[in-house]
Formats: sequence, structure tokens, C-alpha cells
Amino acid sequence: MSTNGQIGAREPVEAGTDYSRICSVLRTALLAARNKDGAWGYAPARRSRIEPTCWVALALGHSAGQPPDVQSLGSWPRQDDWLLDVPGTPPNAAFNALAALTFLQAPSAAALAQPVVNRLIQASGRRFGQNDAVRQDNSIQAWSWVDGTASWVEPTAWCLLALKKIRSRLRSREADERIQAGEQFLFDRVCYDGGWNYGNKEVYGRKLWPYVPTTALALLAMRDHRDHSVVARSLEQLQKDVASERSVVALALTIICLRAYGVETYALEQTVIGLWTLGDRDNLLSTAMMLYALADANRQVAFTV
Repeated sequence: MSTNGQIGAREPVEAGTDYSRICSVLRTALLAARNKDGAWGYAPARRSRIEPTCWVALALGHSAGQPPDVQSLGSWPRQDDWLLDVPGTPPNAAFNALAALTFLQAPSAAALAQPVVNRLIQASGRRFGQNDAVRQDNSIQAWSWVDGTASWVEPTAWCLLALKKIRSRLRSREADERIQAGEQFLFDRVCYDGGWNYGNKEVYGRKLWPYVPTTALALLAMRDHRDHSVVARSLEQLQKDVASERSVVALALTIICLRAYGVETYALEQTVIGLWTLGDRDNLLSTAMMLYALADANRQVAFTV
């Protein structure tokens, strides 16, 4: 680590790294990159977007032991209660679920999550007929990225997280049915050795492999089924696969996931710091996710069900 208070661009990360100092550097970088509208883009001086804004708000609040600042999200452009990521494009269900999770972490703004969650309950992926190309239940309608398209693992996991987080204050038959459909989808799409690909587990007779970020996210959404054999097998698979992962986003998400399951993450923390110092400084999404992952492990509550 350099002597001017910044992480050196190519200095190795040693055991005993001062996490508070690193988190301070990350916080400074994120605050300096805030746009005039109070939100964040994927890189400094880029258009404000929902995903990085949510992660930055969560990370800054989490690392300071405070609720996230959701002022910019609260005034975000909307259409029929959906937050619009980019004008002229369809609402993104996954980003809206993340926004709902962010609102729920701010007690004074938790009510802002309700209309978004109502839209998530009404949304669903398309139903398709069965065919021999893929061995899966195509009748399950979980969640798609945008309306009118197929269900995918990531938006399904994000929407499950949002509905499960708000379930204690919102009990409805419709919400329970959507949660059941989302869980059924993830159980149906799990890869043969555990973990999740992006949508299918097999295509044209070929078994597909799991990916680290999709598996970590699905596991977070299914933590309330941690004793289920599918979840246990997938947790083991994630710990095998993450050893070869070189993405800050994937590693940060994995750290958050493994901590939620009580798995030790020190080696991954060292790896993600090293990766960030080598080239992810201008990636505000990965910077925010890394800050959230490295902050106090005892307060990892935004993604815990």
C-alpha cells in the first residue's frame, strides 16, 4: 500500500490488510464520482443508472453503519410505478427489485418499495411449450429481464430477494404464489453438479455449466432453504468454481453470499482487493460491490433472507 493514502496500482496485498483504510479509499472514490443529480453511473461522468446507484447507496450506508441515502432513487423517473433505467427502454425487473431492496434498508423510505414490489408481483416471464432441445419445465413463469421475454436466473433471484425481504410486512396470496414460482424455477434450472447457468441447465443434450455470479445470487435468494440438497450442493459448487474467477463483481457477490451462509471468506477478500487495484478503479459498480463486501460482516442484512 502506498504512503499517500491510496492503494498502489500494482502493489501486492499482504496478510493483515487494513480494511478500514481500504474502505475509506473506496468510499472516497465513490463519493467523488457522484453525478449532479445525486446518483451514479457505471463509470465516472456517465449517465446515472439504477444498478450502480443502488449498490453505491447500499455500500456507503453499510460501510458507515447507516441507512442508505435513497433520495436520488426516490425521485427516479417512473412509468406505472416502475423505475425506468434508461428513457425509452422497457422497465428492467431485476434493477427494480434491487431498488426495492435498497428502499427497504432505509426505514424512512421503506414505503417506496411497496409500489415497485406490486409491479414485480404482477410481472412474469413467458410460458413456452415443451420441446426436446431443453430438458426443463417451460411452463414455469418466473421473472424475465423485461416484459414479454423468457425467465432467467438473475432477474428471478433478484425478484425473489425483494419479495422475501418484504414478506414480513406484505402477506398476500399473490406474493406467495410468485415466490413459489420463482423457487420452483431455480430448483428446475439448477445444473447437474449444482449451481446455475444463466437460464438453462441443458441444451440439445449438452449439460451446461454453472457461473459464479449467477450461482451466488441464486443462493442468496434461496438461503431460507439452506438445508435443501440443491442449495447445499450449489454452495459446495460455488466454493469450487470461485477459485478460478477473476471478476471483482463476481468475487464481491460471492463474498456477500458466503458470509450469509457463514463460510469464511478471507482468501477471497485478499483476491478481490488485488484485482481492484490492478484495473477496476473506474468501474463504480464493482467498487461499490467490493465496498459492501469488505464492510462489517456482522451487518450483511440487505441480501439476507
